[in-house]
Amino acid sequence: MIIVTGATGKLGRRTVERLLDRVPADHIGVSVRDPRKAQDLAGDIALPADGPVAWTGHDDLAEATAAILTEEEGRFEGPTPPLTGPAALDFDAVAEIAARATGRPFTRTVVPDHAFREQTLAHGAPAPIADLIVSIFAAARNGEFTTVDPTLAELIGREPAAFGALLEHAWAE
Repeated sequence: MIIVTGATGKLGRRTVERLLDRVPADHIGVSVRDPRKAQDLAGDIALPADGPVAWTGHDDLAEATAAILTEEEGRFEGPTPPLTGPAALDFDAVAEIAARATGRPFTRTVVPDHAFREQTLAHGAPAPIADLIVSIFAAARNGEFTTVDPTLAELIGREPAAFGALLEHAWAE
């Protein structure tokens, strides 16, 4: 596996383009600050093992927040139920959705937790942040983000945006 850091920069982008002429896309990983700028590159999602997550879009959450804050009946006194997207997906599914959305190949590579932590530190993250990120992957592996709950849909009066739509919207910005 060849990982190109700064893959949306002048040199990094050209390096990825030349690598794609020489090796299969699933042998190339990219590291970028702004994924939207990398949408035209073949991609590898190189992260620790994960589990399904019910991804939720910020626009849907903002709409739900406004509904909760202006509701008069006090339905949400105390803990708020999970506000989730319509499906729980792992990063294998995310790679498939990204490939469909872009028309480019995406692969999923599982990186050991310790290697990911070291890579995160090498990119300048403080140790507590690297540890937090790794712990989030561990929580996903343990099924802590799999709940799909209808409350968000009820609050906003429609089905929440699916992950594919969220991804396409983020890359269009």
